[in-house]
Order: sequence, then C-alpha cells, then structure tokens
Amino acid sequence: MTRFALLIGCLVVCAAGVPRPLSRAAWPSRFPRSALAVWMVLVATVSAAAVAAVLMTARHVLRHSAGGAVLRCCVEPLSSPALSRLVAIVCLAATVWGAAAVLHATAVAGSALRRLRRGWRGHVAALDVLARPIPGLAALVLEHAAPAAYCVPTGGGRVVITSGALSRLTPSEGAAVVEHERAHLLGRHHLLTAVTTSLARAFPHVPLFGLARPAVARLVELAADDRASRHCRSDVVVGALRVLAATTSAPTAQWPDDGRIHERIHRLVRIPTPRSWQAMTATAGFLAAIGPLPLITVWAWTGGC
Repeated sequence: MTRFALLIGCLVVCAAGVPRPLSRAAWPSRFPRSALAVWMVLVATVSAAAVAAVLMTARHVLRHSAGGAVLRCCVEPLSSPALSRLVAIVCLAATVWGAAAVLHATAVAGSALRRLRRGWRGHVAALDVLARPIPGLAALVLEHAAPAAYCVPTGGGRVVITSGALSRLTPSEGAAVVEHERAHLLGRHHLLTAVTTSLARAFPHVPLFGLARPAVARLVELAADDRASRHCRSDVVVGALRVLAATTSAPTAQWPDDGRIHERIHRLVRIPTPRSWQAMTATAGFLAAIGPLPLITVWAWTGGC
C-alpha cells in the first residue's frame, strides 16, 4: 500500500504540482534544452506512473481468493466484508477507466502521428517537383514571394527556404536559417511537439499536458536559435529573424512561431547564448532535482503494492 500511495503521490505532483511553477520560471529562456529535458521527463514520468498504477491495480484485482477478486494490500485489512467488496468494485472500475484512458491516449497519439507522416510524405513529393537545391546550402528553394523557412522531418529531412526569403537574406543569414532548421531535425523536435500535442488533446484537463504543449513549442524554437547562434553568431541570427518577421503572409511552416519571433529577437540581443558545457551542467542539475520522481515510479512498480 505504501508503494502504491507513493506512486499516486508522484503522479499528482508531476501532473499538477510542478508544471505551473515551471511554466512561470525565467530560467527556461536561458537554458531551453535543459527545460525541454525537464518537461519531457515530467511527461514520461506521468505517463509511466499512470500506466503503472493501472497495471498494479489490475494485477491485484485479478488475483482470486476464495473465488472473489481482492486487493491483498488494501482490502484484506478491512474488517467489514461489505466495505471490502465496495473497495474491490471501486478498484475494478478504476482499473477499467484507467485502461480505457491509456488506450484512448495511444489511439489519439497514433492517429496524429499517422496524419503528420502522410502530410510530410505528400509535402516531400511536392518539393521533389517544385523545389530546387540551393548551391552552397543544404536546403531547397521554393518559389514564393513571402520570406519563410521551414523543415520537413521525413525522407531524410528537408530544409526549405522560399525565394522571397533567399532574395532578402545575406549568405551568412541564409546559413543561420539553415542551421536553425537543422537543429529542429537533429533534435527530433517534431516528435516532442507531436507527443505533447497528442497528450493535450487526449487529456485536456491535466495541467501538465495543457502547459507542456505551448512550452515545448516555444522551447524548441529557442533551442534552435541557440544552435544557430553558436554556428553563425547571434547578431546574424537576429538579422535573419527580422527578415523572416517582415511579413505574416508566409506559407504554412512546420514550426509556427505563434507570434513569439519578437521575443526571440529580444532574447538573443539581451541574453548571451549558453556554452555547451553550461547547458549540459544545467540539464544535469535540473534532472537531478526531479530525478527522484521517475525513480519512485520504477520502485513502486517493481516492488508491487
């Protein structure tokens, strides 16, 4: 019973206690990769804890004693047979509801990923016909007057820049744009945003999932800006962002900015890009702070109720 109570406590803390302070904290803007790691650890911990709670309950409900289902760790100590049966019924109902919730989340996530993959494959097929390689840059140019850039994370990954952007960007700014989009591809940012979006749609009333969706969408942009700044200097990245922010009539991009491009410019001007060792140290420190939470989940599951 102690392990199960700790598991539920861990689930509540990660799903409702930690997300709001984390979403309001200032340090994620300084270390976006560290913040991404913390958010995803919380998402993974809550998901694993929920599945573990369902499986632990089911494991004990399905154990039979004298022909009836019992929860050995929490039903047997009860003196009243009626109360024991009530607790068993409640636990059985919770197990069924939890299993249905897990299956629902899996179905929503799988459906979303399938739709995304179909869209990406169709877009890649169109790019093969409409776009052309850019000499000196690992990217494709698409004829469109509006300045825009995006990436398509399939078929080996494609970085696309419109002709409108290419005509306005200097060579160094074009390279910064490519580095930004390559950071999305290398970081598998499409998977992070797909997971958080799917969970937010499946469980809209869970604070963690509702807050993780916009936070992760923002942090992947900041992390990509940092990578581009390390390769091409912050002032070059700022210049490229100002060019891409010049119009809002751009074609649909893989990484929508949600109106935060001016915040990104301000951040690059005011906050120095963290060095790799600083980011790694920050990540290790923040993960160590929340490390006991997933460990509690593992300990509770392996030890039973």
